[in-house]
Amino acid sequence: MRSTVLIFLLILASFDSFSQAPVLAVNRIDKRTKEHIRQSSMYLFKDGGDIGKLNFSIRAVDDSYTLLLNLPVAATIKKGTEIILTMEDDKPMKLISNNDVISINDTDVNKKMIVCDLDPNTEIKNLIRQGVKSISIPTSNKGVLKVNLLAKDRTMIRSGIMLVQKR
Repeated sequence: MRSTVLIFLLILASFDSFSQAPVLAVNRIDKRTKEHIRQSSMYLFKDGGDIGKLNFSIRAVDDSYTLLLNLPVAATIKKGTEIILTMEDDKPMKLISNNDVISINDTDVNKKMIVCDLDPNTEIKNLIRQGVKSISIPTSNKGVLKVNLLAKDRTMIRSGIMLVQKR
């Protein structure tokens, strides 16, 4: 009996540390506006110590794409902030946040998403062509938060974009 419980706990612990690749979570036509809405599931970028650093999701409404980012810390990001994605070729790609994010404490951080529009002709093509090495997010109260992605995570934004593209 004890060995069965121990095996169950080990399996449960391994599922907790396993990070699933993004999947298509939303794929529907809005009845009122007739827009085709597609969104990938949230993916959590972790560091080597299995600590969550940044969540992302890709959302597409017809032919307009947005990158949704969520920091797991209480931070303030102003509308118009330049978020810098460093690509694998070490060239920066700048995205502009479309909204204000004000997290007062750690209890409300999961509800606050940074929204960045992605241009299909430039940014989407660049994100599909190569992976993202790091993401830098300037904040008003915490300085610049830089998230260096692990090698296995560098292509996950590309996977999210491929999922939400029209087929």
